[in-house]
Amino acid sequence: MLDQHAAFGRIVDMHTHVFDSLPQPDARVLERMQRLARDCGIAQTVLLANGTGILADMKANEALIRDINTYTLKAMAHRPERIIGFCYLNPAHSQRFLHEELERCITRGGMRGVKLEAAVNARDRRMDPLMEMVEALGVPIVHHSWYKATPHGRNESNPSDIADLGRRFPQVQLIMAHLGGARQRGILDIHDLANVAVDTSGSQPEEGLVEYAVRRLGAERVVYGSDWPIRDYAVQLGRILAAEISDRQKEMILCGNARRLIGLGEDGGSCSS
Repeated sequence: MLDQHAAFGRIVDMHTHVFDSLPQPDARVLERMQRLARDCGIAQTVLLANGTGILADMKANEALIRDINTYTLKAMAHRPERIIGFCYLNPAHSQRFLHEELERCITRGGMRGVKLEAAVNARDRRMDPLMEMVEALGVPIVHHSWYKATPHGRNESNPSDIADLGRRFPQVQLIMAHLGGARQRGILDIHDLANVAVDTSGSQPEEGLVEYAVRRLGAERVVYGSDWPIRDYAVQLGRILAAEISDRQKEMILCGNARRLIGLGEDGGSCSS
């Protein structure tokens, strides 16, 4: 099925991690990541952060953030044609540090966006200075989000929090992580915000959820993300390939939208080079 799809070999996975030591990558870890991706027709993976660092981010000191981003920079250098980095940040840090890290990672380092986890809730006004910096750079933010039946983390954001942030900063492109955690309620939270897209990661595939997101948001606001290695590339691709949407919409979700959002091509959803 995969090799018959128009996007095979050009797919962009917008949501991946690694679990490795910091800050020096193990080449074997990166090669396994890329071999498994390549076997699924994924051409490029967006590395949002080393998951080992994220799990330690309850205290979120600046040295840890630097190590997380240094790992990503080295991973990008290891496979520049396949690994795209996002700058991992904690908005609670000083504006000086945030500016310096954005300069190091994006302006000089070539990363193509910012990743925010659960250090600061999206409604918190400590977000504002970072959002202004990101707006000036013109890069997107991938922000963790989830609706849970169990208690949320102390500063964890849900889709309504992401919607609040999107309304405050309409010129910043947000990608709300985890369609599988946002579900229908989360899509309704963001449906009227043209600057907020959603990635398809989170939980296991559920029939009808991708179709619902496409109906409510339009296919141009949905991007494929696996959350590898927490979830499997192929299983998460099945969410898109089995969806009852057009081939053109699948192509947009699997690669065209990602290429447009992170500046790999202004082709309106095409996966062409």
